[in-house]
Amino acid sequence: MPLFCTTNFPVCATRRCVFREISFNRTIYNQNCVSPANVIYFHPRAGRNDPGGYTYSWGDYEHTNRYKVIRLIEIDGQAVLERQAPGLLPFTPLMQPPAEMDPERWLQECIDATRAVSVDQRTQADLLYGIYLFGGIVYASALLDQLIQEGLMQESKTYQYLREKFLIENTIENTLALLEDQFQAEAVDALTPELRNINDLQKLKRLLVAAARVQNIEAFEQMLHE
Repeated sequence: MPLFCTTNFPVCATRRCVFREISFNRTIYNQNCVSPANVIYFHPRAGRNDPGGYTYSWGDYEHTNRYKVIRLIEIDGQAVLERQAPGLLPFTPLMQPPAEMDPERWLQECIDATRAVSVDQRTQADLLYGIYLFGGIVYASALLDQLIQEGLMQESKTYQYLREKFLIENTIENTLALLEDQFQAEAVDALTPELRNINDLQKLKRLLVAAARVQNIEAFEQMLHE
């Protein structure tokens, strides 16, 4: 069964279907899908006016697709916590909290339940990082940083991958900034594609140091090719 996910814009996971986005606030244009579909809205205000289907025309033909609308804010979050189903825990902060429980307390309850679930350390780190990512849709980053310490997420493969990706991109941008400050823009532009293709963080760090010290762009280019 295909799964369509959306906050205010579509994030898709599909099976045996071809999709095309049709609008910013709606869901997905499901052109060749023959199996049932769900549309999941992450943000509490998203999807309130989704009619559960759409119609499109192609020449003289008209086709209507129907799907089930699922809004996370309408799901009983406490019931999900009590199930202790690990795969659902990252989404619980976006679900309906118990009556009269304030959002910050609910977020803490979701974190505590995730830390208490019986899984290995790496899986728990993945789940907590999921809460950190999805929670950012509605909660302030400062609150998430306060309640989920970075050390709790460091075993997560997703966290490690995204962190390294960020460091690589940041190092490349800083290197280019140093080169552009010293040399002609045309010369730097000629080296930029090759620099952006490097995924070795340690090499990029060496190039960053070199960019601040080289006397000419040719010396940097030589290091780039090593």
